[in-house]
Amino acid sequence: MPKDTELFYVQSDALNTIVKVFNKTEESLAEDVLTLKNWMKDQHHLPEILDDKSVQNFLILNKCNVEKTKENIDMYYTLRSEVLDFSTNANPRCSNMKEVEKLMYHVALPKMTKDMYRVVLEKYRTKDKVEQINPYDVLKMAFNLHEIRLKEDIMYGDVLIFDLEGTSVRFLSKLTPVLLLTVVTLYKKIYSLPVKGLYIINTVPYVSTLLAIVKTLVKPKLFERIHVCKDTSILKEHFPLEMLPKDYGGTEKSIEELHELCHLKYQEYQDRFDLLDKLRVDESLRSARLANENDELLGYHGNFRKLNVD
Repeated sequence: MPKDTELFYVQSDALNTIVKVFNKTEESLAEDVLTLKNWMKDQHHLPEILDDKSVQNFLILNKCNVEKTKENIDMYYTLRSEVLDFSTNANPRCSNMKEVEKLMYHVALPKMTKDMYRVVLEKYRTKDKVEQINPYDVLKMAFNLHEIRLKEDIMYGDVLIFDLEGTSVRFLSKLTPVLLLTVVTLYKKIYSLPVKGLYIINTVPYVSTLLAIVKTLVKPKLFERIHVCKDTSILKEHFPLEMLPKDYGGTEKSIEELHELCHLKYQEYQDRFDLLDKLRVDESLRSARLANENDELLGYHGNFRKLNVD
């Protein structure tokens, strides 16, 4: 069982079970990690050599396909360098990030699902200031948590819970088609993280408008994984009580306690976030161009209409 200070509890057999899905062993996965680190040494435009755990996670995110993982790692740095809407002022020490942390919960539940997916929950923390939230700052906060997960978690797939209690139409109207497609595309291009389920609870009428937009942006198989509920009852139907926070009738730590654990993790990784502010690709040293679809993405810096999001 997880310790009180742990944020990510990973079963002892999780890695072995997951790599078997991709016809790998832990030994062959370690060999691929070494192959990729050696490859990174020859990519002089990249700003650093990733640690073993992060490379391992990128492999899992790409179904242990080494060539796809190369592209993904490259995009991890390139998008950070070129698409500044999500990489500028993203450091948890920045005033805007401190403010969004006061206004929003964005937490990972410590226990994985039986399929070894991580559940991430998002909820408004202060109902009377919802309209002050900048959606791009919420995206940055989500990616900051992903950065920590690269080092500590196994990123096999995510289940997302969006609790809309306390929201307002004015805030939801900020979630324009361009912004939603930006979020979906960055999520896919940087982490290739499969969304295994999305639960929208305590919904409001305007959500139907947003879902109509989302339906045009994602493939049908992903849209079918979206579940909408006017209250929270659906959570107990799909998750064991030991996974759910106390706020939803479960036995896990409260959202506030998990929020504090996330905050402590941001502090623990402050040196990493400071470094990320400086990590940029040097295009003059790139030996080969990225694939065509990525050239389209980077060439427009925000126009994602040509991309087919999984």
